[in-house]
Amino acid sequence: MTTAPALTAPAAALQVAGLLPAGPLTPWQAEPFRTGYADAPAARITDGSRTVIVAFHTSHTTLSWARRGESPTFPLVAVPSTDPRLIAREILRSVLPNLDVTNAPEDDRARPARNFVDELDTYFTERHIPTGAYTAHGDVKGRIWQRGPALLLLESHMHEPTLRLHYQGLRAFHGGTLADLEALLQLIMPPPPRRTFKVIGTDITGAIPRRLYAQLNHASIRQHAPYDALSFGRNFGPEGQIETPDYRARARDDSPVHATVGRLGLDFVRNILTQLTDPNA
Repeated sequence: MTTAPALTAPAAALQVAGLLPAGPLTPWQAEPFRTGYADAPAARITDGSRTVIVAFHTSHTTLSWARRGESPTFPLVAVPSTDPRLIAREILRSVLPNLDVTNAPEDDRARPARNFVDELDTYFTERHIPTGAYTAHGDVKGRIWQRGPALLLLESHMHEPTLRLHYQGLRAFHGGTLADLEALLQLIMPPPPRRTFKVIGTDITGAIPRRLYAQLNHASIRQHAPYDALSFGRNFGPEGQIETPDYRARARDDSPVHATVGRLGLDFVRNILTQLTDPNA
């Protein structure tokens, strides 16, 4: 009688688990796992309530997880790297927010609201970042602070399990700068592929949109009409919109822009909050 060899969790999976933020009760753990869609070594990484399957291929990594009413039977996100740091970042960026949405109760306005912004108060305090608090429409809580030439507004729509970030100017709605927004978006966007192959087409009009597209086309950035706002995002991870008051203007580092980014997970925001609140940005 032949017995199947015992599975062991790849060493990289243990490193990924160690890079994820541990909750107050259960730390992240990595267990060996055999997927039904690939022979690549894989692991089940879980904190007890959220689970992601990580399969380590030769030059990339795939992530799968159970969505509402489904099982993790096929990969949903591919990371163009086997670096545990990039894998952990993508889990924070794409997987955990989607799992938080999946695990949230069905839409019920009567359930107790959770103010994620208040849960970040200690992070602002520890970094000595002066902020202002506000409430809108009764159930939208926000925190506002200055980042270099711009104001950032972080909002918790208290019946949604993710956060929303607004980037705007100090004195004018469109007063943030293009160069600063580009630096901020690098914190939020997916990692670029190993090889770029897509060229700018005639469907992107305006100097500022074309400059943004040249840097971020791997994030599914698109323009739905000539000289219109840019939108970005895929099925998983952050999504948003970028606007500028004059799409026909030249693209300069100080060109005014405004952006809104949604579907930000609480764990991901905690992970990048130091950079988001950098007063010298």
